[in-house]
Amino acid sequence: AASIPDYRGPNGVWTLLQKGRSVSAADLSEAEPTLTHMSIARLHEQKLVQHVVSQNCDGLHLRSGLPRTAISELHGNMYIEVCTACTPNREYVRVFDVTERTALHRHQTGRACHKCGAQLRDTIVHFGERGTLGQPLNWEAATEAASKADTILCLGSSLKVLKKYPRLWCMTKPPSRRPKLYIVNLQWTPKDDWAALKLHGKCDDVMQLLMDELGLEIPPYSRWQDPIFALATPLRAGEEGSHSRKSLCRSREEPPAGERAASLSSAPVLGGWFGRGCTKRTKRKKVT
Repeated sequence: AASIPDYRGPNGVWTLLQKGRSVSAADLSEAEPTLTHMSIARLHEQKLVQHVVSQNCDGLHLRSGLPRTAISELHGNMYIEVCTACTPNREYVRVFDVTERTALHRHQTGRACHKCGAQLRDTIVHFGERGTLGQPLNWEAATEAASKADTILCLGSSLKVLKKYPRLWCMTKPPSRRPKLYIVNLQWTPKDDWAALKLHGKCDDVMQLLMDELGLEIPPYSRWQDPIFALATPLRAGEEGSHSRKSLCRSREEPPAGERAASLSSAPVLGGWFGRGCTKRTKRKKVT
């Protein structure tokens, strides 16, 4: 619904790459929070949702208006780069995808910390890596929220990765004391048999029905009110050419400052959270 291709679907990024097909870079600057993102933000505002755990790197939960304390982006955020030499780590929120030059075990973005001059790194957690950053991963808050939850609602996740995080499922508790699990997904998930209810549907359709049932209005997304513009740190002089990703702008007609003329719509996916850098390494076959 956010116009970002999936990974594991029939036409997903990884599916096509495994078939040897080329994948073009999606224009992620055009992606916006969906009806589901905005519904979750309203539910949090109404204290019906306590915490959001996301494995997406697209930053859309942050852009929907959820406060940072209420989000755990377990696999990172494409708009955030950090200086790990500073204590505490110094964050730089940008209005463009900072992962252009990064990949598995290669996280430096090519820009430097304004404070200490050390190299900045992205926040993405690839397959085969362990996320150690405090933010935006926010594991501590995710674990605490899971321990107190009475209900877990899983929206649009295959759960093939999240199933490996036992802290999120309260596995130390007896089954009768674990949170009730509700899953909304078009495909089978490894947690289906555990769910109190599994809905084979689209997230936006289900959330629209839920919000109607609760009598809550879904706030429309507004680029003019997108929190990322208030949070973002502008590039310093001389850094304008440090990336070629299209920048977010408050209106679609507004030309981003310093944007290069070249379009990325037909550029092949190389590094970053959205390309080959994220794919799981294929196991070599044993020769007997």
